[in-house]
Amino acid sequence: MALIGLLEDNDRIAKLCATFLHFAGHQVTIYDNSLNCLQALFSQRRSQENLLSTLETAGLSSLPVEVLILDLSLPDINGIEVLRYLTSHPYTQSLPLIVCTAATGADIAKARQVAPHVSIIEKPFKFQTLVAAISSALETTTA
Repeated sequence: MALIGLLEDNDRIAKLCATFLHFAGHQVTIYDNSLNCLQALFSQRRSQENLLSTLETAGLSSLPVEVLILDLSLPDINGIEVLRYLTSHPYTQSLPLIVCTAATGADIAKARQVAPHVSIIEKPFKFQTLVAAISSALETTTA
């Protein structure tokens, strides 16, 4: 079981993905916009910054998710900017990211430029493809 973050503004897609991922044994937190997601990822860090300084020095993390699945077409901060922020910040740069999108080829190319290690799944997708991408992302972090 993994803690999965799902940044998806389409309520129907978010609920469907969460249901499938729960069925696969994962715990899912849905973020309906980029700002909520970023606040969730970094609020715990801000509130525990002093307490965790020793743990962080030892390389331990306190992120609320083990993998983040995100769309590129988001209403507040677009997915490319979210990727740019997460991959450039030391606290989240090793967080496995999976882009699940119906965006154009140009946007997917931008995502790969910003985050070359990101997995890309194009909508519509098969449930097995998403589960396989999560398994692969988790294997990469434990290897």
